[in-house]
Amino acid sequence: MCFQYNYLPTVVVFGASGFLGRYVVALLAKNNFLIKACVRSPSRARHLLVNGKLGQVSLLRCNISDAESVNSVTDKADVVINLVGILTEYRNQTFKNIHLDGAINIAKACKKYNIKSLVHVSALSVDRSLESNYAKSKFTAEKCIKTIFKNVTIVRPSVIYGAEDDFTNKFAKMALISPFIPIINQGLTKFQPVNVLDVAKAIEKIVLNKKLEGNIYCLGGPEIFSFREIIDLIMKNIGKDKIYINLSFFNAKILAFITSIFPNAPITLDQLKLLKVNNIVPPKSRGFKHLGINPTSLQIGSKRYLSRYKTSY
Repeated sequence: MCFQYNYLPTVVVFGASGFLGRYVVALLAKNNFLIKACVRSPSRARHLLVNGKLGQVSLLRCNISDAESVNSVTDKADVVINLVGILTEYRNQTFKNIHLDGAINIAKACKKYNIKSLVHVSALSVDRSLESNYAKSKFTAEKCIKTIFKNVTIVRPSVIYGAEDDFTNKFAKMALISPFIPIINQGLTKFQPVNVLDVAKAIEKIVLNKKLEGNIYCLGGPEIFSFREIIDLIMKNIGKDKIYINLSFFNAKILAFITSIFPNAPITLDQLKLLKVNNIVPPKSRGFKHLGINPTSLQIGSKRYLSRYKTSY
């Protein structure tokens, strides 16, 4: 029997197949939204279809750098969510194209089609890390879209962790093959890691409650860790004892420069600039408390999935 969806509100999710996107789609499907999951490659996003009933989730090819492509999927929607982001530039996927131009295209489409609300996911500390091109593109995008489309809610999460992340898993995998773990500047940079499901729940709350719209939400977990403490926790969860090699910012720059020719470089020059600023929630900012969410501890949340890296030898 085909799913009856004519009466359902429609939400467009840009970046639906990403790490955060799959959780957002799952929650919105449970709330009976009709979901347009906009991705670059629909054939690689078929896992999203199982989150809803037949016909509830549709996969649409979209390039947010192309205004016409964005317009074609935004028409007749009620809510738009922009989750698209990149950590490193590669070929034509630049911070300007993705974070700035893409966000502007989405905001203009929201204005053109009288969308009720836009939820835009940025990142924590982008207003304080202005040496970084990543941060500058994110922060400039925030300012631009607010001038284009009035009813926009901005979500700024700290580093997001979860079973599919490219953060805790990266170091766990590294520990399986290397006796050494590199840390930069003695691992002093502070983070407030946030669980991916908690961020998805925050977006869900904003979409469901109009009173929560129009604000900036800075999302961090319940604990603040130094980078070294995070690595310590990862090693504890996977039962490994590794030697840490400290790299000064100067030596890390040399490493980043040498490896910059590779598409999956371990660290980039721009990421080093981000590490100069603590990634924690500013005091008096809106966050999980204002959304009625108790965030999950990294110690508890990461233990559940990092155990798969434990070995018997």
